Amino acid sequence: MKKLKEKEVTFIKDIIDENESVIEMDNKRYYVSLIEEPESIINDEIECKEFQEKVKKAKLNILKGKRFTIDDIVDMIEQGVL
Repeated sequence: MKKLKEKEVTFIKDIIDENESVIEMDNKRYYVSLIEEPESIINDEIECKEFQEKVKKAKLNILKGKRFTIDDIVDMIEQGVL
């Protein structure tokens, strides 16, 4: 993978922003596309960790003998905890 210089980054961003994803250089056509969005990956990991924490907490509460009402259980199912 090549690290781009600031001018090159600006040029590529302009191409992507204008939805002009095909460029031509030296009589060859190249397709420019996004392959990864780092922010969304990080957000997915955070949501996954939060979900795992909720599941762990619910399991611990059940093991400790905490009683739940039907409404509590339905809420947990809707939230994806159970």
